[in-house]
Amino acid sequence: MKKSAVMFFVLLLSVSLNATSDDTDGNVYLGFGLSSLALDSERVEGVPTRSPGHTSKIGSLLLGYQFNDRWSLDLSLGTDLSNNVDTNQFAVNGYRFFGEKKWKPYISAGLSSFSIDDATVDQTEQFQAGLGISGALTDKLELRVGYQHFFEFGDESYNDDAVSVGLNWHFRKPRAVAVAQSTPEPQPESVPKQKEVVDTFELLVQFDFDKSDIKSVFKSQFDEIARVLQESPSISMTVEGHTCWIGTEEYNQGLSQRRADAVRARFIEDYGISADRISIEGYGESRPIADNNTKAGREQSSCNSCDFKAAHSQRVAF
Repeated sequence: MKKSAVMFFVLLLSVSLNATSDDTDGNVYLGFGLSSLALDSERVEGVPTRSPGHTSKIGSLLLGYQFNDRWSLDLSLGTDLSNNVDTNQFAVNGYRFFGEKKWKPYISAGLSSFSIDDATVDQTEQFQAGLGISGALTDKLELRVGYQHFFEFGDESYNDDAVSVGLNWHFRKPRAVAVAQSTPEPQPESVPKQKEVVDTFELLVQFDFDKSDIKSVFKSQFDEIARVLQESPSISMTVEGHTCWIGTEEYNQGLSQRRADAVRARFIEDYGISADRISIEGYGESRPIADNNTKAGREQSSCNSCDFKAAHSQRVAF
């Protein structure tokens, strides 16, 4: 049994080291355990049942391999620490773990060989079965607490029991920790800042004295302004009408308004510009565009003519 245990020990070590070199869940572990072994009452001669002579405190060193979260296998070598019964133990155990939590119950089964001095039979081989619980103290350090029952096989029929506690150190690679990443909330598309850009086009329309009829000589200027309005539907325009100071203020106000209306109507009727894109302002004689104290200034300001200024504005991103 000792030779078989040692051979298995070497084989397990070789397989374990090869397995841990691959990217697998398996890992080798080393451990130390303490167990209280209650020997069968007939195993030790001359010692009363349930006396200290029937109890052995065994310290064990073990080497194992954890195949995955459910299965492991180990070889243990133990010796008596209490000096009650000179006992040595060799054991091979397999473990089946249950659950996914930090603390997991398990069942175990295996083979063991006892060497007991002063016993009726000094060398015995046994089946063993057990149960217990395993807990991960850290990512690498494991605690196991369990109970084992040993079944003798051979000419004698002995049954022994043990309660054990042990610590195992797993030589595993650090487990990757899945980090939940929150999906960033979609940000609203940024709206470009806007500013108002005002371009001014001067459309100088001269009217005859006290008239609001548009002369054909100004058609080319109308065509140019209309082209801009047609190509840029977002553009709006303001038409301003002016007069000189000849006449009453009230009359000149009305005249400037009629002249501005005439220019607006020309864009709407001849060029199809929407009416809501053109606003008008009649200033009468309040805002002369030239000096009304001179004849030339009055003619420019609109005794015989009137100037209209057409402006457009649009919002553009920057």
